[in-house]
Formats: sequence, structure tokens, C-alpha cells
Amino acid sequence: METKFSLFNQINSLCYWLLACSDYRTSVFLDAETDTYGVCITHNGLELYTKTISGFSKRKAEFLEQELDRMVAGLLHLKQNVQQKSA
Repeated sequence: METKFSLFNQINSLCYWLLACSDYRTSVFLDAETDTYGVCITHNGLELYTKTISGFSKRKAEFLEQELDRMVAGLLHLKQNVQQKSA
């Protein structure tokens, strides 16, 4: 469980960094009614990255961690691109 919280924190931190340090717009959502968790990153009105996990509460822990880890990797890639463009 601790690993999942760490991944959630990384996702939130990366989304906040993209929002604060670039002109990318971020949204992180957890919808209890549809049981989904997701991230959406846009730039100039175009979606650059979107990842949604359906059946969020019903996922096995190891599969959920893998999906969250992939989200972190995708967001880190975007952050590195932003940093390279501004260097």
C-alpha cells in the first residue's frame, strides 16, 4: 500500500510541476461513481497525454502499481521534454 501512495504522490507532484513550470495544463481525477482514476495533460488545447484506469478499486495491487508506475514514467518523459526545451 505504501508503494501506491508514493506513486500517487509522484503523479500529483509531476502534474503540479508541469502546471507551474510550463504552459501545459494538467488534471488528475478520481471518480468514485465510475470507479476511474486518471490524468490528462493538454498543451494549446491538444491532449498530449491521457491515461485512465477503469475499475480502479477492483484492481489487484500489483497490477495497479504497474499502471501507476507507467503513469509516472509518462509524466517524467513529458517533464524531461519541457526541461530540454527550456535549456
